[in-house]
Amino acid sequence: MGKQHRRSGDIQHMPEPSSNDPSRHDEPAAPHHRPLLCPHCKVVYDTAEEFEGKRVKCKVCGHVWRADTHAAEKISGALTDVMTSMSQMGSTLLAAADHASTIGHMVAQSDREARAPAGEWVGRRLGRYQIKAVIGQGAMGNVYEALDVELKRTVALKLLPTRGDQRESLGQKLFIQEGRIAARLGHPNIVTVFDVGEADGTFYLAMELVVGLTLMSLIKQRGAMPIEQACYVLAHAARAVAAGHAAGVVHRDVKPGNILIDESGLVKLTDFGLADVAGAEEFADLKGVPLGTPGWISPEVARGEKATPASDIYGLGLTLYYALTGKRIVKAKTKSGMIQLQRDAKPVNIDKLPNEWPTSLKEIVVRCLAPDPAARYQSAEQLAMDLIRVASMWVTSNGHAGTADTIDVGPIGPGVRRWLITLLAVTAIGAAVVFLIWYWRAGGMSQ
Repeated sequence: MGKQHRRSGDIQHMPEPSSNDPSRHDEPAAPHHRPLLCPHCKVVYDTAEEFEGKRVKCKVCGHVWRADTHAAEKISGALTDVMTSMSQMGSTLLAAADHASTIGHMVAQSDREARAPAGEWVGRRLGRYQIKAVIGQGAMGNVYEALDVELKRTVALKLLPTRGDQRESLGQKLFIQEGRIAARLGHPNIVTVFDVGEADGTFYLAMELVVGLTLMSLIKQRGAMPIEQACYVLAHAARAVAAGHAAGVVHRDVKPGNILIDESGLVKLTDFGLADVAGAEEFADLKGVPLGTPGWISPEVARGEKATPASDIYGLGLTLYYALTGKRIVKAKTKSGMIQLQRDAKPVNIDKLPNEWPTSLKEIVVRCLAPDPAARYQSAEQLAMDLIRVASMWVTSNGHAGTADTIDVGPIGPGVRRWLITLLAVTAIGAAVVFLIWYWRAGGMSQ
């Protein structure tokens, strides 16, 4: 990250294109204002005005983005509310509450801490999409907030950088593959792709837009997660991975930067650009290459072997450890050094894991990070179930959700409250029906 410079109030608010634009609604202004950091040139603005949820333009580099300074607090609060609700309802209702928490919008989001590109596309139109602001930059392309002018829908638009060579590049192949794979995997914990195409020589993916952060960004801002929250997030990520495996798709790049959490606590897995699809021919350019991100790949992948579902399990294990501790297991000064360490990975010593972790959680970490793929979980769905079980037991036995010093828990969140009321109403109706049937039968027998 480059050196940060501070300026006072020298920033421009960008008005919305029209009243018909279905962009996200602005949140009420916070009681205090936070400095704004330009994602592109790193200039910090000390401003007395509240820009939360608004599109702003940097006076130094011209970069346009949507300010979201309170996202980390909102996400942490949402995760705490989910686990508090579980604690109040009891472990017997955990499975249903967990299922209810996954119902909602499908998402697409990019790492907000990535080096965002200069907004050369902002204000321009690509096909049916009017580009409004920069969201971030991924390994395979830049991500923008855009308006689908035909459907009047705000989306996340991922663009593949234009290259001078007219031949189909490896990047184009992977970019198109990402869209096709994500489009065929319909699951609440996987990003939804609306459209894949090309316009004016530029390839794009249109995905649903959500307000949120990557797990990597959240931990960098808030530190290690409470045990029940880490288990909750990784359980949903594991379910996404399981859905891919069931469709013959190995993600090959499971890491905190590819796990997204929105401000209501919903968890999504994204970026299938490096995924391996059963039955599909491997790109010649990728044969024998350790695919994935150094520091987050399995030992067999680091050795150049073919990734399997067990390789994704290893990535989930590395991510779980990072969520619980805020630290990476694999540390080296260079990418090649990381890959070498992962080639020679040793089993995790359960006795060296934090004493405060429950034994069941330690066993999950050790099993996920076994150097031998055969010793790991053979089912991502089973891993998800074990993580939810740990979260349930931890919340029940400790009587809290993410706040060690709190005795009285807060009210149930509105979403879970509606679900609980519905459950009680259905139960009451069912009991009434049973009673009427019994009464009718008893009356018939007396006659």
